[in-house]
Amino acid sequence: MVKNGDEKDYRFIRQVGLLTTIPLMLLSGPLIGFLVGNYIDKRFGTAPWFMILFVCLGFVASIRQTIAIIKKASNNK
Repeated sequence: MVKNGDEKDYRFIRQVGLLTTIPLMLLSGPLIGFLVGNYIDKRFGTAPWFMILFVCLGFVASIRQTIAIIKKASNNK
């Protein structure tokens, strides 16, 4: 059985865990986009168009995931 104080500690730890993923999320999306876009540009000789496209898509995806994480963390009050 979970005590009331333990439940609050669990929620706090879960929120901290969720919110610490935000910097990693904001970095990983554009980085993966850069790597994929750079590979495609080198493969087809289209530099820098696919790199720019995939970095922008990675940034948008990271922002969307960050918003979802913040909503999830705020619903766990």
